[in-house]
Amino acid sequence: MNSKISEIYDLLQELAWHFGNRGFDGQCCEDLSFVEFMALKKACDNNEASIQEIGAALNFSKSGATRIIDRLESKGYLVRQRSPVDGRICCVSLTNEGINTITRIMDRNATDLSQALIELEPGKIDQIQETLQILVRAIQRQD
Repeated sequence: MNSKISEIYDLLQELAWHFGNRGFDGQCCEDLSFVEFMALKKACDNNEASIQEIGAALNFSKSGATRIIDRLESKGYLVRQRSPVDGRICCVSLTNEGINTITRIMDRNATDLSQALIELEPGKIDQIQETLQILVRAIQRQD
């Protein structure tokens, strides 16, 4: 394997460690696993998303997504409802607790990241953003 690709892979693992269950301060997402956090974030980004849409966004089967949604619903972060457009489709919406939790986690992580990057020039932050967008798009094309 190309040594630069190997180094990129190692760096991505290190970032995943900091933004995953470990988080900046030893925790990621309060009482959520990282997978639950990502599902809740997808539901927040696309209010009234179907379970299938959340599963597809996370590359999970419908049954895998259903299990995650079950856990989030039992924790009080979202509720299921029938689609007003097509009653056969089950959609999920965040509860107030879900909205408050996702907002709190995102704000804390953004603050931690801001502190970690505080000494960088604004141009460097723009470069990081652009590079990460390129990487994410390249990986998404592979899915």
